[in-house]
Amino acid sequence: MASARYTIGISVSSPPEQELIALGLSEHHIRHVFIELVRHILASGWDVAYGGDLRPAGYTEALFDLVRTYNRRDVAGPERVRSYLHWPVWAGLTPKDRADLANVATLVEVSAPPGVDVSDGRVRDDPLTITRCVEAMRSRMTAEIGARVVLGGRTWGQGGITPGVVDEANLAIAGRLPVFVAGGFGGAARLVAEALRGELPQELTSDFQREHTPDYDGLGPAGNASAVLASVVERLQRAGLAGLQNGLEDDENARLMETDDADEVVALVLRGVRRLTGAAASPPE
Repeated sequence: MASARYTIGISVSSPPEQELIALGLSEHHIRHVFIELVRHILASGWDVAYGGDLRPAGYTEALFDLVRTYNRRDVAGPERVRSYLHWPVWAGLTPKDRADLANVATLVEVSAPPGVDVSDGRVRDDPLTITRCVEAMRSRMTAEIGARVVLGGRTWGQGGITPGVVDEANLAIAGRLPVFVAGGFGGAARLVAEALRGELPQELTSDFQREHTPDYDGLGPAGNASAVLASVVERLQRAGLAGLQNGLEDDENARLMETDDADEVVALVLRGVRRLTGAAASPPE
């Protein structure tokens, strides 16, 4: 397994459809950028990490399909791709599932956090328990990667206090990891970009989340949802562009936060990582 310094974690999910339509985009564009990022990161010799579930037609499946294609070309193997799975997703894998995935990715099975009784079948369906397990996965992934790219992401209706892609950006910045914010495709990455510019997106207010996210105040310890969300926003606002520490100049980061050109996103991310690692430029395949 490559050094974490050369492992790039990608945070992605689909933004609200209405926002994509307003931008003249679709989920296809998000998936295209995701695939192009993974393809060029692997072709440049770095590794990829992704945390998610195994739902059909999801981003994990798209990642695995790409790696299968690369395997046939002897470009990337399972040791180059880490798939972080939270409990109980990995607990439901059959021996056949594991055999099928062995040639695609290295599965990182993150245990449930202390205090979660995994022998109690009822906790598998408890939203707060699942939220805690996802948080454990995100924390471990943050500790084991070298940089983070955030793209798209839902802005409400998530399973935790903070939209997932925002939460992963916040963890990375708190951990002083290089962060690349591809905000031009909307969604949670746009919210991160706005907060880094000192703004307060309405989607990152507790009033908005209470209105749009079911049982919002029950997604964390009693009574602290507003305080947790406010602390995330405050950290992003304080960090600013300087807090990204990603090798890009301010004008380059500003462009990355605005562009909806997939090639430009890939070029800017690769430029930043090359500066961070001192790697020579590799021609795209």
